[in-house]
Amino acid sequence: MAEESPSTQSYTYHCLCSTLILTTTHEVQSLPHRQEPVQDAALILPPPVEVTRSETIEAQTTQSFSSILLNVATERRPIIIRRDDGFEKRTLLRCTRCKIVIGYSLDDIHWENSERELRPVYLLPGGLLSTAEMVEGKQPGTPAWADQK
Repeated sequence: MAEESPSTQSYTYHCLCSTLILTTTHEVQSLPHRQEPVQDAALILPPPVEVTRSETIEAQTTQSFSSILLNVATERRPIIIRRDDGFEKRTLLRCTRCKIVIGYSLDDIHWENSERELRPVYLLPGGLLSTAEMVEGKQPGTPAWADQK
């Protein structure tokens, strides 16, 4: 009988509107935060794979699977953020259902470009709920940053 490979724990996270956004082998609470002078304390998610509706997760994943983003759209135009130490060019990532910003990537990265260099995604704190929290009936308040459109 062939020995089965050990399964890796995976976690799922949803937008505040309940849309599935992220499947990952990382617990979001354990991810490192961006440090000062950045003021948003965004969580640093290692480079994810983005899955389109026409593809299956099995076709995109490998043995070293880390994270998969689903139901996320990138803004067409990046925004420039003024920081104490200069400027930062961000491409916002929005939930495709409710359009809330759930995070961003640095530089002008578009998911449609298959030749892109994989870079981390920065998740805004308070923008995602775990599946376990949803099952428990947790009703989060809208984060202050989400009210800014």
